[in-house]
Amino acid sequence: MARIAFLSGLLLYVACSFHVSANDFHDRHADRESLPTVPDGFEVTVFASEPLVRQPCSMAFDARGRLFVGMGPQYRKPTPETPGDSVVILSDTTGDGRADTKKVFATGFNAVQALAWHGNDLWIANAPDLTVVRDLDGDDEADQYIRLYTDLGNLEHGLHGLNWAPDGKLYMSKGNSKGLTLPDRLAPKPFRELWGVESPAHAPDMPEPKVFSKENYQRSFHDPNDDWGLDGGVLRCNEDGTNLEIVARGFRNPWDITMDSQFNWLGTDNDQTGGDRIIMPFYGAHFGWNHPWSAHWTPDPHPPSAPVSGPLFEGSGTGVVFGDGLKFPLQYRDAFFINDWLNK
Repeated sequence: MARIAFLSGLLLYVACSFHVSANDFHDRHADRESLPTVPDGFEVTVFASEPLVRQPCSMAFDARGRLFVGMGPQYRKPTPETPGDSVVILSDTTGDGRADTKKVFATGFNAVQALAWHGNDLWIANAPDLTVVRDLDGDDEADQYIRLYTDLGNLEHGLHGLNWAPDGKLYMSKGNSKGLTLPDRLAPKPFRELWGVESPAHAPDMPEPKVFSKENYQRSFHDPNDDWGLDGGVLRCNEDGTNLEIVARGFRNPWDITMDSQFNWLGTDNDQTGGDRIIMPFYGAHFGWNHPWSAHWTPDPHPPSAPVSGPLFEGSGTGVVFGDGLKFPLQYRDAFFINDWLNK
């Protein structure tokens, strides 16, 4: 319990102690070049900015230490005609600490909201799809696109938080947007169970993946204004996408999750008015959103729901990382850091 209390206290500091009113973001005379003020021992620098990048929403490093960034025009209200997002490789070729070149690794996606490398495969959350891409000839351009899952709901509360864990499985967080559930366009059964939707007669539990080349890749489109399902959750699958199962549920929009060095999970769950929650998902847990007989959001004691792991905070929690790097100041090592774009 002491360890959890310590993490919760540090999380509150990181996420909430430098609060900025939402109204402050409407100041047209603000210094666009200014950077956040950070505690002693940290430094913030700009590695890439427009026009080199456009709306970057996710990033991951490959085994060679190269930075891959998901970005593009898809978020927030795409139409079928909106150009696709891309995954690009950003490089600093001059050694000055700032990216000066980019190379398109893969393109044509719906809104890219999470990236995760597994061996030579890059897994991409691009709601309503989960896509795996591979560079087969070593030219730094993906040649094969595998649409592993589809019909996973719209991008607003879509698929996020891709994490490979020590048990060899991919863990993913999913908001409560639901699929269309058509005979020729079906999400795997565990997603349908999360949303509480009826499946067509004789629907397979795991629809077959579809394989494309880079020349004929086709993303799926899902209207961002479509309706919501029952709840969101954390799921996991094998490295080939099989054996998909729900780990925890009762979330509204868990944008990201990550684990510490002891395989303890932590993430955030977004709400519009009730405050964002800090969560520690575990197998079989229900965290209260649309609980079948006792729905609950606040952290007060509530036997049917798993407790949250910190006070609610007025913000918008997105990316979560576990900081165990030796270059971090000692007091900030072995702690979770939450990115919250409504707070400094």
